[in-house]
Amino acid sequence: MRNERPGGHRAFRIAADFSGEMQEDIELMRETKEIQLDDLNNLADRLARVREMALEIERLPDGTYAPLGSHLAPVEWFSLAAVAKSTSNAHAFELMVQTRNTIAASALIRMQIEAAMRLFGLTLVSDVEEAGALLMKGVKYSALRMRDSRTRLVDRILHEELSKLYAWVSETYEDTSAFVHLDRVNINSKITYLEKGGFFNLAGIDATRPDEDYHHLVDTFFISLRMTRDLLRDFLMTRPQPERRQAELEMLRNRRYRELELSDSKTAANSVGEHDS
Repeated sequence: MRNERPGGHRAFRIAADFSGEMQEDIELMRETKEIQLDDLNNLADRLARVREMALEIERLPDGTYAPLGSHLAPVEWFSLAAVAKSTSNAHAFELMVQTRNTIAASALIRMQIEAAMRLFGLTLVSDVEEAGALLMKGVKYSALRMRDSRTRLVDRILHEELSKLYAWVSETYEDTSAFVHLDRVNINSKITYLEKGGFFNLAGIDATRPDEDYHHLVDTFFISLRMTRDLLRDFLMTRPQPERRQAELEMLRNRRYRELELSDSKTAANSVGEHDS
């Protein structure tokens, strides 16, 4: 386990060494600014850890949204959007790191935190089913309100509320937002220092940057992905489980079967009546 504190150049401070103790009582604090994270020797192993977490997220709904053919509520479809966004982000992030596209890789961390924030936001509304229905109709997320019926769920509220469980979120969200928007960090992070002075690398990639410079960045994306996994797991625990879905599916099939039988009997009766006439 690493036991270090955040630090370093701003471009990589966003991904500072997260390690240490993690409180398991989620009613108090799920993660502090020191995150429990196994130290790995190289970049390849870190990227493999990201792939494994993305695959876990992809498979997680299978244990709840079963059997095949079960009805899904709108809010459950929205949770699947979070899954698709996370797996897509993970795939893109690995490509950006491998090709040394530092700015785009950093922006993807913010995108992943935002996906987690919006999944978490469903715990802040008074009626999660209504919220899901609105979102799947295309209503903007910021139109949703907290239980007080006044506070809109804008990004600032979301990351501040999520930071009560994951203390590192707000700072990391703000840092990575600089890579999403046009900000001075987009050029500051491209300065290369040589013996004769520094110069700006205006290319889209940082081809000469060593693997070690990406360790913190990949670790930050991983803990963002892991946070999403935890929030998704919490959400799925509140949803109807497979046994109930199976019973509902059988009831639906039986009802449709009876309706089909009734329709067939009416059709047969009408045919007989027409023949008699």
